[in-house]
Amino acid sequence: MIEWPMTQGTGVQTIAAVVFDKDGVLADSEPINVRSAREVFAKCGLFLGPEADREIVGRHPRDYFPSFARQFGLCDGQLRKMLAEKETLYAQMWEADGHLFEGVREVLTKVRASFPRLGIATSSSRAELDAFLDRFDLKAFFQVTLSRDDVTRPKPAPEIYLSAAATLETAPQNIVVVEDSEPGVRSAHAAQTFCVALRGHHVDRAALSLADRIIGDLRELPGLLSKIGRAA
Repeated sequence: MIEWPMTQGTGVQTIAAVVFDKDGVLADSEPINVRSAREVFAKCGLFLGPEADREIVGRHPRDYFPSFARQFGLCDGQLRKMLAEKETLYAQMWEADGHLFEGVREVLTKVRASFPRLGIATSSSRAELDAFLDRFDLKAFFQVTLSRDDVTRPKPAPEIYLSAAATLETAPQNIVVVEDSEPGVRSAHAAQTFCVALRGHHVDRAALSLADRIIGDLRELPGLLSKIGRAA
């Protein structure tokens, strides 16, 4: 069910493009992200509390591992070793259990029929993004694909969505961003895009407080887009 504005925005007059986050929006991967991080730390006798999920979700391990390393007093060598172990374990888990959320392909088809310019902007690496698009044969849906390797400052900085707007040759205000995490929502908000947050089990509602709309299922998106704006 759609939850109405948490911010003061009333909608966008024209929608020039719709830009999707990957993890937690298209890919059901955030539980794997959290589980692989916890396992790597637990292997070293270090246990991440429930509050750690908020640090992990929506971020690449290269961004959140340093803060955990400081918390536990790890040296640079330990950090590098654990980061490599985490990325290996995540890749193994994703290969075995990774999948799209139900209805993703249908949603992308419907959205593109009304709003032809789609993009994807993720905190994953370029290699991870390209592998994802190839695995699920999604590359043809997107005119713009941006990864953490394409920006200087990843989410929650606004750079990736400002770059998407520049590449699509439109104002950020005419872009609808679909996000699921606090860093992603903060990034979209700072870029002055219209942010639709997908509320999953891994993020509480307060973490999405800067979103313009909140939905509980990606399949609600096509109907919501038809209400908040028209194609540019």
